[in-house]
Amino acid sequence: MHTDKPKPGHLGHRQRIKERYLENGIGDLTDKDLLELVLTYAIPRRDVYGAAEKLINEFGSFDGVLSASGDAIKNTVKLSDHTLILLRLIGDIIRREKTGLNYRRDRLTSVLAAVKYCHSALPRKGGEAVYELLIDEEDYVTGIMNVSSGSGDQAPLPVQTILDNAKSNGISRVIIAHNHPSGKSAPSSADIVATDALSRMLAAHGVTLVEHIVVGSSECTALLHHQTINVAGGVLTPWREG
Repeated sequence: MHTDKPKPGHLGHRQRIKERYLENGIGDLTDKDLLELVLTYAIPRRDVYGAAEKLINEFGSFDGVLSASGDAIKNTVKLSDHTLILLRLIGDIIRREKTGLNYRRDRLTSVLAAVKYCHSALPRKGGEAVYELLIDEEDYVTGIMNVSSGSGDQAPLPVQTILDNAKSNGISRVIIAHNHPSGKSAPSSADIVATDALSRMLAAHGVTLVEHIVVGSSECTALLHHQTINVAGGVLTPWREG
């Protein structure tokens, strides 16, 4: 029985794309790279470089391929129904996510908007928890995730996790927020030191820390803007270290 097997060069190319994705996230891949990576899981025994290139040239982008009809794709490249189902499934998942009730398109165009968002989104009871907000270039929140939790009034700031989340989602701007179970938002000395270290580490990898917000019961403190903000009244008051 004859089976098509990828040549060693093809295997090496596939592996390099996988390694780039694992190391730097989706932001390091072109649309052709991304499509090629997807196709390798549907077509494990053939070189898919040429197929990915033809599809991107025909439909203009990765999203264009996902939006194309099965017949249009088949007229460009010979793909099995198995592969077409995978492409259609990915497209449907993306579309459902963008139109679902859980998909929020909040735009944080000011410190006050960011503070109000964090005050409403983060729990203010229980132990301290740290959250990462992924922000696109137009100031929209594209994701929010809990990156660490503590049992009391302390929680670690996982710098590498925060960086990995940004890179894997193709994001270059993040906001960090954490709650103070005491209800007071004045930053501790540890908060100040950790924020500075995080900002420098992210910047070294091309990611900007837009703000670090400490969430209290009725007010929040924006560390980078040196402001404590009463959420109800929107009043900004400068805070001072110590």
